[in-house]
Amino acid sequence: YRQPFLAGAGVDYTRIAGPIGSGFTGITGVSQGVVIARINNDLVLADFERNVRNLISDIEESYWQLYLAYRLYDTQVVARNSALRSWREAHAKLEAGGTRNFKPADEAQAKDRLFETQSLVQSTRSDIYTAESRFRRLVGLPVNDGKIIRPIDDPIAAEFTPDWSMCLTEALVHRVELRKQKWNIKSLEFQRMAATSLTKPRLDLVSSYQVNGFGDRLLSQKNTDGITSQGLHSAYGTLLDNDQDSWTVGWEFSMPLGFRSAHAQVENLEFRLSKARAVLKAQEMDVSQELAITFQDLTKNYATAQSNFNRWRAARRRVELFDAEVQAGTTTLDTLLRAQSSLAAAETEYYRSLVAYNVAIKNLHKWKGTLLQHNNVHLMEGEWSPVAYQQAVRRAWARTHGIDAHKLRSKPEPFVSDGYIGEVGVMPAAGAQS
Repeated sequence: YRQPFLAGAGVDYTRIAGPIGSGFTGITGVSQGVVIARINNDLVLADFERNVRNLISDIEESYWQLYLAYRLYDTQVVARNSALRSWREAHAKLEAGGTRNFKPADEAQAKDRLFETQSLVQSTRSDIYTAESRFRRLVGLPVNDGKIIRPIDDPIAAEFTPDWSMCLTEALVHRVELRKQKWNIKSLEFQRMAATSLTKPRLDLVSSYQVNGFGDRLLSQKNTDGITSQGLHSAYGTLLDNDQDSWTVGWEFSMPLGFRSAHAQVENLEFRLSKARAVLKAQEMDVSQELAITFQDLTKNYATAQSNFNRWRAARRRVELFDAEVQAGTTTLDTLLRAQSSLAAAETEYYRSLVAYNVAIKNLHKWKGTLLQHNNVHLMEGEWSPVAYQQAVRRAWARTHGIDAHKLRSKPEPFVSDGYIGEVGVMPAAGAQS
């Protein structure tokens, strides 16, 4: 038995660094306690949550890219059909000998526009397959299962005006990178506390008790050896007689000169702690910068979507007017073909800006740290082994017979809440109802 009273004394040191003098092989420092192990587990969970968040972000962005691919394909199909109708009308006029303001070059130009739109239709159709393959890869679906994935949710077209102060506060609370760095800082603070304890001299209360067995033989039917009065002929016999036990009790004191190793460890942890706090400050600054860029993207993409929508309406009106003039023979076919091309370009840019606006909304939730909640994704712990549930029931039953001691307090004081903020819970056991 060994009980330290100076260096390594107290439950705080044992929980942080483990029992003094009994470290694990290959592990140095003061990071072998249960508290540091639990913090390391939380760091791993933070990495897992960040990976899940990035996956959800990629899936949502891939979804909108698939939506955009379908919209661009529909736009090019409409443009191809308009070009086909214009070419047929021009070809009919050419075979009829022409009309007023019609030239043979108009038919060639209309045919050129037809094949241009046809190539764009083929290209955008291929883009649909590429976007769908990317989406299938992200969600874990086979590349070809005989089904077609087509988005059913339309993007948000209404103006979204978030509050800067609220978003910044949520980001500083929910961002998993900041939470992980704070865990790292807390771990270094505990390690520094334990390392400071090692700068004291070593004073331990030591005691031991030993049961001995002496004999000429390991096992014998008689104990007399003919030499000693006690009879040390059988080792098992003297062991069972319990006459040769020994015990020790005392104090053990040791003090290295200068404590250079202990002080060097404390200084190293202080440097690492200062660096970790500086990294946290830089990360918080990066969070504010990312939010600021996202706010700018929201404003820019919404304004661009509005302008492109108005351009789309104007281009559609322009096509209607020029089509009427061409039918009346008051203008050339070139103006109508240019108007149709402008209409397709305006519609394409509108949907591009609308998708970019929704991606910016997604990025806002991502940089706020609320993307999982926004998409109704929750991280849960899986079931434990049945033995653990049985032990929990027995401990709960034992606590029901206890008397509350209101003046007791736990040491060290709890430094975290009971669980993650908002996004992580515990999965109910099999057969349990919620």
